[in-house]
Amino acid sequence: MNRVRIVVAEDHLAVRASLVAYLDAQEDMVVVGEAENGLQACALAESEAPDFVLMDIRMPVVDGIEATRRIKERRPRTRIVLLSAYEQDELIEAGLEAGADGFLLKGASGHELVSAVRRMDPNVGRKIGS
Repeated sequence: MNRVRIVVAEDHLAVRASLVAYLDAQEDMVVVGEAENGLQACALAESEAPDFVLMDIRMPVVDGIEATRRIKERRPRTRIVLLSAYEQDELIEAGLEAGADGFLLKGASGHELVSAVRRMDPNVGRKIGS
């Protein structure tokens, strides 16, 4: 079985560790890299060629929106879902303009997260989850 290769980019260690543990526990998914800032996420997208990047919007060094733009320029088929603690229209809009495939609130359940990865259509930008 082909497993979905995922990079998790989140600057808060506890949140990142939780996301990684939950995703790695799925039979059809494997986390191939972890980043604590957008610059690291870009480097991992190049070196690991993930299918999917789960990207926090607000991170140090390079934020998630700029990292999304950079990754999509070099790897347009990589699916990117932005994570945010708050639903702010301007951030969602900026993320989708940068090339993000979707948006998920950090309060989403593990089931919603896994469902988002499994059903993500890279051709349609949309908010997923609650």
